Amino acid sequence: MPNTPSATAAQGLRPDSRPSPDGQAPPYWNVVQGTEALPRPTLSMGGFKHLLVPALAAACLSDRPWRIGNAPRIEDRRVLSATLRHLGASVVDDGPRVTVDASGLSGTRIPGDLSAGIHGGVYLLPALLAARGEAVSGAHGGCAIGGGTGGARPLSHMASVLERFGARCEAGAEGFRATAPPGGLRGTRIDLADYADTEPGTGTLTGPHYSGATKTALLAAVTARGTTVLTDPYPKPDALELARLLGAAGARIEIAPRRITVEGLGGPLDGAELTLPSDLMEVVTFIAWAVHLRREADLLLERPDLVRAGLAPELECLSAMGVPLDWDGSLLRVRPPEHLNAARVLASSHHLYSDAGPLFALMLLGADKPSRLTDGVWTDRFRYAEGLRAMGARLIRKDNELHITPGPLHAAPRPLVATDLRAAATLLLAALGTGAPHRLYGVGHLARGYEDLPAKLALTGAHIEVPSGTGDPAGTAGSHTAGTHTTGTHTVGSPAAAAHTAGSPAAGTHTVRTPADAPHTAGSRASGTPQDAAQAPGTRPADADKHRAETAGTGADGTGEAA
Repeated sequence: MPNTPSATAAQGLRPDSRPSPDGQAPPYWNVVQGTEALPRPTLSMGGFKHLLVPALAAACLSDRPWRIGNAPRIEDRRVLSATLRHLGASVVDDGPRVTVDASGLSGTRIPGDLSAGIHGGVYLLPALLAARGEAVSGAHGGCAIGGGTGGARPLSHMASVLERFGARCEAGAEGFRATAPPGGLRGTRIDLADYADTEPGTGTLTGPHYSGATKTALLAAVTARGTTVLTDPYPKPDALELARLLGAAGARIEIAPRRITVEGLGGPLDGAELTLPSDLMEVVTFIAWAVHLRREADLLLERPDLVRAGLAPELECLSAMGVPLDWDGSLLRVRPPEHLNAARVLASSHHLYSDAGPLFALMLLGADKPSRLTDGVWTDRFRYAEGLRAMGARLIRKDNELHITPGPLHAAPRPLVATDLRAAATLLLAALGTGAPHRLYGVGHLARGYEDLPAKLALTGAHIEVPSGTGDPAGTAGSHTAGTHTTGTHTVGSPAAAAHTAGSPAAGTHTVRTPADAPHTAGSRASGTPQDAAQAPGTRPADADKHRAETAGTGADGTGEAA
C-alpha cells in the first residue's frame, strides 16, 4: 500500500509561502530544458564540500596560514568565512583559493544569524573549544533531514564526544556551549561504535551521528594533551582525508584499519596547503543527469584517484546497473546505458553516501525492473519522493526503504518544492527530463552544495530563469553565473556564456603530498570489494563477507552513505 505522506513531506508539492529572511518572496527557479546544447559538454566539478567545511574549522587550530585550493564558492564557504572573520581570524578569498590565518583568533561565540544559515558551522565548535577553551553558538541550520523537531539535527553526540576529552557541554534546541577543563582538553579512548548503529543487512556501522562524532574527535584530539585512540572511525574520505590533512599540518596521527591514533601536540598546528578533490556528490549528480536525460558528458576532476576511491561503492553500483564510465586521467566520460539494470541500493556509512540516494532513485526510474533503495543513515530522507510522484513516478515508502517501479515522468501539475539540498538537485534533474517548464521552490538549498549550477547546466542546453527579487542562490554564494540581474528575470541558458565558469579547471591550486596521501583511504575500497582479513573499519568480523554488490533480480547488490 503506498505510504501516505506526512504533512511535512507533502511540502514536496506545495510552495513555501514564507518569505525569505530579508522579506523577499521565497526563491524559485523556472526550469526549462532547451534544445541548444553541445554534443558532449565538458564540465569542471567543484571542490569537495564535506572536506572544505572541517578544513576551515581545523585552520582555527593553527597560528600559521592555511591555504585551501579548489575551494567551491558555495554558501558554506561564504558563511564560514564570515564567521571566522567575526571570531578574529583573517580570511582572504581569491577565486578558487581561500587562505585562513587564525593567529588573531580571539572570539568564542558564533553569532546566531551565521550558525542558522548552514550546518557546517558545527565543526567550528570543537576547534574553538580546543583553541580558545570555550565554544558557544545558537542553533545550526542546513538540511532538515534529522530526527529532531522539524528535521533538526541535534548536537548531543558532539557534546558527548567533547565530554570524553574533559569538556563540560550543554547542547539543546536553542544552541550549544562547551568549556574546556583547566589545562585544556585531554587525550582519551573513544569507540566510535558508541555513536553508530549496526546496519542489519551487512553488520556494518552506520547512522546519522557516526560521521560528525569522528570529525569532532579528530579536531579535539590533535592539540589535546596526551594520546587519543579512536576505534571503528567513520570510513569515508571526508573524515579520513581530514585526518591526513591534520597530519600534514604537524599532528602526530597514525591511520590503521579500524583505528586512528593521535598523539596530541598540546599546542597549535603548523600551516597547511592543500587542494580539495572534486566534490563527490557533484560527480554523482552529473552522472545522474547523463543517465536520466540519456546524454553524454565529460567531467573534469581534481585529484581523480581520491574521487574514484571515495566513490567506490557508488561506482560499483553504477557498474552493476550497466552505466558506462570511462576514466582517462583527470577526465571522467559518462555515457547513458543502452539497458539500465534494476538494483538494490543501500545508503549507509560503509556503502553509498546517503546524499547519493535521491539521485540513484531518479536514475532507477529508467531501469528494466523494480528497484529498492534503503537509507541506513537518514531514515526519513524521502521527502523528494512527493515531487517525483507529482511527475508520475511510482514510489512506495516502507520505513527506511523506497520501492521504485520504473516508468516515464511527465510535467507536474503544480510547482515543486525541495526541502533539502539533494532533493533540490534530484527534482531539478527530473524536471529537466520531462522537457516541460516547471517552477522549483527550495532552490536556496542548492547554494550550499553546488557552485554555478545554472551555468554548468547551461552547457547542457538547459534554460533556467531566476526571477529578480526572489533571491538567487547561486549569487548568494558569491559565484558568477552567466547573465546578469535586471528587472523581471534573467535567463541562464547560453553555453558560450557559461563556459568560463563551468568548462575550465580551477587554477592557482597546490597539492600537499604526504606518505599518507595514497588514494586508498583506510577502510575504503577502490574496486568496491571487501578488504582482507583486517576487514573494513566498522565491519563486525562475522559479517565481513557481506560487503558485496547485487543487482535486483540477477544476484548483484548495489549497496552504500551520506556525510
